[in-house]
Amino acid sequence: MKEKAKQMKESAWGQKFLLDSAILSIIMIIAGFLPFAHYTYKKVVYTISGFELITGKVIAGGKVTVHTNIPMCMVIVAAVVILVVSLLYGKMKKKIAGGVLTIAAIIAVVMNIVTVAGIKNVLDGAKKVGLSFGSILMVLAAMVLVVRGLYLLWKEKVVSTLDFMIIPGMLYFVINNYIPMVGISIAFKKVDYSVGIWKSPWIGLENFKMLFSHTGSIFESDAFVITRNTLLYNLAFIVLGTIMGIIVGICLADIFSKTLQKFFQTSILLPQLISMVIVAYIVFAFFSSETGMVNKILGDENAINFYGEKVYWPFILIFVQVWKQLGYNAIIFLSSIVGIDRSIYEAARVDGASKWKQIRHVTLPLLKPTIITLTLLNVGRIFYSDFGLFYQVPMNSGILYSVTDTIDTYVYRCLMVLNNISVASAASTYQAVVGFVIVFVVNMIVRKADKENALF
Repeated sequence: MKEKAKQMKESAWGQKFLLDSAILSIIMIIAGFLPFAHYTYKKVVYTISGFELITGKVIAGGKVTVHTNIPMCMVIVAAVVILVVSLLYGKMKKKIAGGVLTIAAIIAVVMNIVTVAGIKNVLDGAKKVGLSFGSILMVLAAMVLVVRGLYLLWKEKVVSTLDFMIIPGMLYFVINNYIPMVGISIAFKKVDYSVGIWKSPWIGLENFKMLFSHTGSIFESDAFVITRNTLLYNLAFIVLGTIMGIIVGICLADIFSKTLQKFFQTSILLPQLISMVIVAYIVFAFFSSETGMVNKILGDENAINFYGEKVYWPFILIFVQVWKQLGYNAIIFLSSIVGIDRSIYEAARVDGASKWKQIRHVTLPLLKPTIITLTLLNVGRIFYSDFGLFYQVPMNSGILYSVTDTIDTYVYRCLMVLNNISVASAASTYQAVVGFVIVFVVNMIVRKADKENALF
């Protein structure tokens, strides 16, 4: 009897779900015939429906031509898919039905928002463009369908309650990381602010050609200079930062006094918390031509114009970055060292191992996973640079660009100084693509050498 009652309850719920989903999808389709947006022509308000956005229409006395709107087409297709799934719900696996319904409803919501956000561009030329109730009704119905689909997946135990907790994080990730990727198209356009980004003409790879253009050797091109500087500086930061972090971490682990250990941890971590603007003025206090400490020591006869000499800056920048990151790196390695079983060191001492041999044969091998993981994470950002370090610390000195200009500072100057958003976007795209390839290749090498320590 209980089993029969359960089946009847499930059947009733299924019928209710079918009815709800079918009604909501029909509402979405009907909303397509309702006024989706409105505009004013000769002081008279006119409306245009969602289906007219699909079929196209000439409005405003022939002054405006509405072409087929692809996002709106996808909304209607999603609504039809939801209706079909609702009608075939009894013949489909519930998990598949829930998944298809949820995905279609999400597509409908997103494409609706895209259409709404771009309605002024769609009706470009018309006056006082606004939204009508049809667009709002369509979005609300799609959002309810998303909730219904997720509830079905939860009921069928495809997703758990905990899975819903990641939705805010996923939304942030999509909005902050994926939607802006549409901006990559700017790298292939010649942006004309008079017509806007989307209507600017496509010019293919011309922006990339400008990035790689040179008067003499390829080694003089902007792309080569900024790539060389970005890669070599980051390699130096990774190698020296890791080595110094391990050394300081080992030294901190061997301080027996907890008070002294905390004091030194705080002291070496302090530079990490200082703004790069403050660091820039600290460096200026040392290397200023007129009042710098170094030139005061050297005397007027031997004074050096540090902000006019390229040769010194690779060493200055590397020193500043390693000094600033030392505390952070040291504490990471210290936490790994503290987690090593002390009985291993005791056994090594019993066997007559000196402190150096304990470090060499116990500490370093057991730090290997931490070193590989941190290196891979740093390699993941090897095509990115600390903007403050390369812009603020050298005081944006033009004569130093050949040794201080990186991809990030180059993009900034293209935007703020040259006002060339297209080349700046091309440089950013180049940075992202090559950076991805490097991460993928390095991880592949690590996976072949030591599969357990690869990131993926």
